[in-house]
Parts: sequence; structure tokens; C-alpha cells
Amino acid sequence: MKWSALAVSLFAASGLASPMFADLDVYTLRLSSTTKSLNGKYLGVNGTLVGVYKETSVVKFIAVPSSEKPSFVELHTYPIGKVDRALALVGKQGLLDFTDVTEPSSVTVPKGTTCDWTSFSLGEKTLKYGGSKAGGWVAFPTGKDATEWSVKWKDASAITIQNYMPVDVVYETTKKTETTEFGTSD
Repeated sequence: MKWSALAVSLFAASGLASPMFADLDVYTLRLSSTTKSLNGKYLGVNGTLVGVYKETSVVKFIAVPSSEKPSFVELHTYPIGKVDRALALVGKQGLLDFTDVTEPSSVTVPKGTTCDWTSFSLGEKTLKYGGSKAGGWVAFPTGKDATEWSVKWKDASAITIQNYMPVDVVYETTKKTETTEFGTSD
């Protein structure tokens, strides 16, 4: 009798540990702008900064309901691995860099610095940020020939003397992926 109870409990435990399958949308980001050199450009990551760069691949993410703010989503980069990475806004004084942050829930920042990965929403095909009441996406030229652009969030309190262009960050669905509790597969 003991052996049959043991066999049943092992069988039940293996069923509980089985992978959970769900379809997820994978998204990319691109800019929408009245500036021809920016309009339609896909965003990539250079180091940790998100923007338009020559030598990078297109950033991909999945939208996950925010664990801290139910009406928002977190943008976790794709493919999903053992190390959690998410897109975040990091900075201070109202000018926040759009960045790729490793293990965002364990990041500590100096007092007065923002690191927010939990306040995004997917609006009418545009990425919105709900962490400030007023503001918008902007692109700052980088490099000598200004063909690369760093994307930032500029709120109403930010003061800058550097040239920048207002932009919209547009998201697009690239594919559906099947995910399990152990990772993703295409």
C-alpha cells in the first residue's frame, strides 16, 4: 500500500512540475517622426542605451502586466533567459534615458535618480509612459555625424540646451511565441 501511495504522489508531483504553455506577442519598437532621417527607424540597444544605432540588432520585448501597477506593463526583452532584462527609463531631473536594465527588481539607484520599468502602457500603436504627468519621447543625436540617436523621456521639468527631436515610439507585433516556465521557444 505504501508503494502505491508513493507512486501516485510521484506521478502527481511530476504533473505539477510540467511546463505551462502560453502564447505571447513579441514586439519591436520604431520611431515615428516628422524628421525624415528618424521616421520609421527601428530601435536597438548600444551598451545599455536604447536608440537608433548603426551596429545593433532590433530590440524585441514582451509586455508583462506590471507587478507593482496593475494598469501598466513591464517590457521584458526577448528572448527570455535566466537573467531578467527589461526596458526602463533611468535618469534624473526629468530627462530619463531609455535603457535595457539587467535584473531591474534588484537595481539600487542613488537618491533623486529614477529607474522605472513598471509604468509603460501600449496605447494606440504607441508606447506610453505613465510615470510622469506631462512629457514625451525625444531623440538626441549622438556621434560625430548625427546618424545615431539616443531615445529619452523628457518631462515638463527637464531643462536641456542640447538639440533634440520630439518623436513617438511605435510598437509592432513581430510574432507569437510559445513560452513555458523554463523559457521560450519559437
